[in-house]
Amino acid sequence: MDWRQRRDNTNVGLLLELATELGVDAQRCLANTGLQDQSLEQVVTLELWQELAVIRNLVAQYPYPGAGLKLGQRYHLTSLGLLGYTMLASRTLMEAIEITSQFRPLALSICPISLESDKAGLWMALDDQVLPEDARCLVVERGMAAWKGVYAELLQRPFVPLAIELRLQQAGPAELYASHFGCVVDLHARRNAMLIAWDDLHSLLPLANAMTQRTCASLCQRLCDSLDDIQAPLARQVLHSLMSHSGRIHPARDVAAWLGLSERTLHRRLAGEGYPFRQLDERVRRSLAERLLDDSSLGLDSIAQQLGYAEAASFSRAFKRWTSVSPDQWRRQRQTQPLDALASALAEFARGAQQHA
Repeated sequence: MDWRQRRDNTNVGLLLELATELGVDAQRCLANTGLQDQSLEQVVTLELWQELAVIRNLVAQYPYPGAGLKLGQRYHLTSLGLLGYTMLASRTLMEAIEITSQFRPLALSICPISLESDKAGLWMALDDQVLPEDARCLVVERGMAAWKGVYAELLQRPFVPLAIELRLQQAGPAELYASHFGCVVDLHARRNAMLIAWDDLHSLLPLANAMTQRTCASLCQRLCDSLDDIQAPLARQVLHSLMSHSGRIHPARDVAAWLGLSERTLHRRLAGEGYPFRQLDERVRRSLAERLLDDSSLGLDSIAQQLGYAEAASFSRAFKRWTSVSPDQWRRQRQTQPLDALASALAEFARGAQQHA
């Protein structure tokens, strides 16, 4: 488990909200984490070990089962940012779950998740062995309660799993979980898992939209790819922030505020890492521009506006600087690629036919 992995502060923010609800000292939850309560008001990224430290601090003050269930209920599709929109536009619940697995770096789970098919449905299991014992109950409860709520949002109706299996030393009584999930609960299982019925998995999602799903999935992939080849910590945070805010472009002052920095400090530290803000900003703009140009229904004026340009001419000049072709030329090339591939295949077929003649 890479405890230096970075993510946004969504989980920690919700942990502190729960602490307040439970009457627990939120400041004590931040002890020895290097985090400050005021900085969490902005969208700041942090490392997984810091989230784990907050969890353990909370559990030390409130060591009772059921807290994770309350925490999991606070999660919604919007908590997942761009990944949540991708799931919402998916065709079925199964497709939405597969999307979550595909873009694991964008999910909020602190534990590895595995999927196992069963005659009755699909088991989703949380591997809590990566966690210290005192954190396992809250994290597992949180994960399963979050699944229940998010899947109900996707289906636009109540969602009830077929069964729950738990392997937790600090678990509460079976009635606690049966009441929350509305299904059979096994407290003496070999794993922590939820069984989802095939009927639910294959249900068509009311807000499914194939074009939106493809666009969002492409942006998720580009976000994951962008993070893969940049190791500088602040540059990775900036890219993640730019790509995860609903596909819109934001200026440096916004990004600096999300990260709890002054704009001047942001520019100075990025320059020190060798990644000026403009370079990262244009990298994101180019990725979004190419994705939007794939949608032939969008005119250049609309694309320019979405990317933060005052007019189409400014966007066209920038795009040509990035790719050496105009947006119209790039779009025509993309449209002819399938025809070129077909022509090449036919030519190869013809050559093969001549050889056998």
